[in-house]
Amino acid sequence: MRRPALLVALGALLTAACARDAARPEVAAPSYFYAIAPPAQGSWTLRVEARFDRAPSDHLVAPEAAGVLREVSLLEGHAFRPVPRSGEAWVVPECRTSCTVGYEIDLAALATACRRMDCAHRVGDAVIGSASSWMLRPEPAGDAPVRIEVHGGDPRRMVTGLRRGAHGSYALRTHELGEASYTAFGEVREAKLDVPGATLDVALLGPPLAMGDDGARAWVKEAAGCVARLFGHFPVAATVFVVPVRGADEVVFGRVLSLAGASVALLFGSETRPESEHADWVTVHELFHLGTPSFVGEGHWLEEGLATYYEPILRTRAGWMSEADLWRHFAREMPRGLRKPGDPPSLEERDDIDSTYWGGALFALLADVRIREATRGARSLDDAMRAALAQLGDATHSATLADFLRVGDAATGTPVLTEVHAHDAMAGEPVDLEGLWRALGVGVNADGSVTLHDDAPMAAARRAIAGAPAGK
Repeated sequence: MRRPALLVALGALLTAACARDAARPEVAAPSYFYAIAPPAQGSWTLRVEARFDRAPSDHLVAPEAAGVLREVSLLEGHAFRPVPRSGEAWVVPECRTSCTVGYEIDLAALATACRRMDCAHRVGDAVIGSASSWMLRPEPAGDAPVRIEVHGGDPRRMVTGLRRGAHGSYALRTHELGEASYTAFGEVREAKLDVPGATLDVALLGPPLAMGDDGARAWVKEAAGCVARLFGHFPVAATVFVVPVRGADEVVFGRVLSLAGASVALLFGSETRPESEHADWVTVHELFHLGTPSFVGEGHWLEEGLATYYEPILRTRAGWMSEADLWRHFAREMPRGLRKPGDPPSLEERDDIDSTYWGGALFALLADVRIREATRGARSLDDAMRAALAQLGDATHSATLADFLRVGDAATGTPVLTEVHAHDAMAGEPVDLEGLWRALGVGVNADGSVTLHDDAPMAAARRAIAGAPAGK
């Protein structure tokens, strides 16, 4: 099958590289390389050539794009021959040693297949989705390094949060494909924001919001400043995609994809006004996620619980909420995290929203209060968070829950995290929330408002959590 001249030239280069590789000692580990040509203006065709060396399988799959892949072909010599589809795969035995496969993806068609944020969808004159959505790969993929380079097309029409590699490339490993960072093709307005300790690339898609591009960028920058105050700096350089939602007047959703490079997608209502910024919880919640390592296969309740706990605290410390607002919020929502009749004891065994978000937040609250109590205010959960970032890494790194507990206990000089995890998060022991509110000096009134009592036994801890001045 005839290929565009640019891609044929790329194929020749890859063939030459394969010839050089043949002279070297054979290495058992697989490796994968993608050369992509972003679509030019007026086109939605993404052209890709992929080289698979020592793949553990001859079955190539594209789970999110199988229906929109076109012209899948194998490079033989200096020409491509079509590869027929077999069910959901393309079978290429040559990939067991080394093969170069070319294909095209209709991004517009890809975007019509799904409306969730974990797959591609169209926003104005752009398409955004996980980078894995356009990556044909062996199944199983094995544990292989993956390198991506942009060759040809219009590189200005591509923005990605993928981890930067050498010489303008991008780099990840196959086990990170499930969180291959957000990538957009098409019309995107880019800007760089300097925040404490890092730079954020902000990519605005679709028509400008009512507040304008400057307002959207300022919104993201202030929220990043909230997060930086906890950690001493913003955790990691990241790409933030601002995606408009027609008719809404708030930030309606957000999601992080981070293992292959830090990226955040924020769905901003098109009518969102800058004066409502301090009432927005979504942006701070999502940016906070970048400061904790990723717990793969476990601890989803901890990732979400920490973000749910700290988001209103950080906004209170920034002066965006009052101390009474914070504790009214916690008094109203924390009961959602209590174990319900019939629930499994362990948070790991529960997957409902209340357990994941507010069960995790309740764990964080109990740990924070008990650390402050055990150390007479000298240490807190803040110290555990900063130590975890320093020793385990940001959201682009994976860690185990046991690692987090170990590092956090060492940072606070207490066994509190391990104990709260064992008794409250895993064994599901009853929590006396009313007693906790009394000890903290949070009086819950019949109308849902709260009265704060500074003569309560742990009022100092309550005020310290909120970042309020010392009590009377």
